[in-house]
Amino acid sequence: MDRDIRWDDLRVAFQVADQGSLSRAGEVLGINHSTVLRAVNRLENGLGIRLFIRHQRGYQLTDAGRLLEDRMRPIVGEVQRLCNTLATADSSPGGTLRISTVTDFSTFFAPLLYRFRQEYPQIRVQIVATDDVMSLSGGEVHAAIRIGNEPRETDLIARPLSVVALRYYASEDYARRYGLPVTLEEMNDHLWVLPTGDKSRIPSVRQLIDQVRPEQIAFQSNSFNDIEAAVRAGMGIGPMSSVNLRRNETDDERLTEVTLPLPQSGSQMWFVYHKDLRQSARVRALQEFLQRHIHQG
Repeated sequence: MDRDIRWDDLRVAFQVADQGSLSRAGEVLGINHSTVLRAVNRLENGLGIRLFIRHQRGYQLTDAGRLLEDRMRPIVGEVQRLCNTLATADSSPGGTLRISTVTDFSTFFAPLLYRFRQEYPQIRVQIVATDDVMSLSGGEVHAAIRIGNEPRETDLIARPLSVVALRYYASEDYARRYGLPVTLEEMNDHLWVLPTGDKSRIPSVRQLIDQVRPEQIAFQSNSFNDIEAAVRAGMGIGPMSSVNLRRNETDDERLTEVTLPLPQSGSQMWFVYHKDLRQSARVRALQEFLQRHIHQG
């Protein structure tokens, strides 16, 4: 039995276990299907055990495969963090900087990052727009823009950027046609554009949903960008964040704020990164840039 086990084969097998198929593992690693298959076969032959049971629907893990996946996950994360740390150890900012941000705010950051690149043209920026919390410990991204409570993980550093306020607006066209509500009793005389999913649990949104009859809700989405587009189109009254309003500040004269007796909602925006990157010149440059250019409050 050949015990000359290659690190690359372990890394490939972990991705097959994590992704569930050769093709998806190849996409993550940037290699083709046949290269992934050769690596898996070589590792299994070297170990003398089966790690996967082949099915038409994918690769199912054996007990040994599950053990490999469990033990390899923290190792892969540690290696990725080491690579990130080494890549950002230079005292002058440069190279690629991967940032995750919530989907609704990715377009808000695009013009900011354009200005950031003007100051630091040697830094290449990659945005991962997702509502999922990406693992900074796993090294998938260098930094994250998060909304909500301060992250409490001991290996993360979080710096406040701004408070994202949520207020209700209607288009001028809607206001001309239907007027605007003043009291809670008038809620059901109007059409509403409201979020779904986790965003529907924001206090002011939740209270409004509890007050409004379902037939008065004209449009719903789990994206505040969709909500904003529907409000601007005149479909109804809906919540918009202060971040989106700043992004479209030249168009705000076409919106009318609706003052409702609802609790004011605001969430803190955080710049978050792993403690291993505290000396990273590019991460530090982005943090300082955002703190200068994103207004508090």
